[in-house]
Amino acid sequence: MVWYMNLTDEQISKIFELASMENKILSKDITSNDITEALIEIESKLYSFTSGIKITSFEDKKILIADDLELSIYQLSTILKKIGINPCIARHKSDAISEIQKVNYDCIIIDLFMPESSDGLDLIKEAMLRKDENNKDTKIVVISGTDDNNLVEQCYELGIDLFIQKDKDWHSKLLKYMGSAFQSEKSLSYSRYVIDNKITAFILKKFNDEKVFNALIKNINSSVITGIKHVLFDLREITSFDTENAYIFAEIYKICAENKGKFVLANPSNDIKEALSFAYLKDIIPITTSIEEAVRIINLDEHN
Repeated sequence: MVWYMNLTDEQISKIFELASMENKILSKDITSNDITEALIEIESKLYSFTSGIKITSFEDKKILIADDLELSIYQLSTILKKIGINPCIARHKSDAISEIQKVNYDCIIIDLFMPESSDGLDLIKEAMLRKDENNKDTKIVVISGTDDNNLVEQCYELGIDLFIQKDKDWHSKLLKYMGSAFQSEKSLSYSRYVIDNKITAFILKKFNDEKVFNALIKNINSSVITGIKHVLFDLREITSFDTENAYIFAEIYKICAENKGKFVLANPSNDIKEALSFAYLKDIIPITTSIEEAVRIINLDEHN
């Protein structure tokens, strides 16, 4: 059975409310297609929370979500997948404890009520125990709609890194925290942000590695699917580039073109320009000397 067939009337109403499809709440003939449409709309809205936020590449991070509500799991998973994370899901306290004991996670996101607050507190204690045993700086984040200050204090006393109140901005708070928590690592390959909710911009720091190329393609496909069809590369920090890797530019150009988007390069080095010439792309992919000029080119293309 599909998971959403097990949703309560209250949960289904909440889905339509989040999707701004309140008219469906009054309908007696809600179908699985209606729920799917609402979930797609929610996903589209969730993507907007990444706008203007500088995001690190997190493909190598192990993240655990411990939550017993399918709607929350859907929202969290969608947000994290947008920044390259495929999280592990634990829907029950026992499953979460098992995961914490066997995997050395970089970040554990805990719903405080699973279904009781005592369950969430037990998970925090277990996570802290494993964090100390593994001598790893695991980030422990608790998300809850509770306004009980005593419970919030208990969580901090147990050692959590952040308590996020489940208000309308909880998605962006989580993203901003994760960005700052992992941004200081020296092994960053690129960071990503969204301009005017229509351009995915990448600041490249390492650009001669197949793992980086694959991660970029994954991120770009994710952006294009959700309607952000233009891609901008800021290459000012890339001083050398192997001509044989020029295929990556052709691949990204193809993705954008097939979706009526534009692929623009800002501040490319001479090595990159030579690679573009080698692949017969120099006169196809626009090259600029600034982000502002790249954005202007995309905006002009949209109006033509």
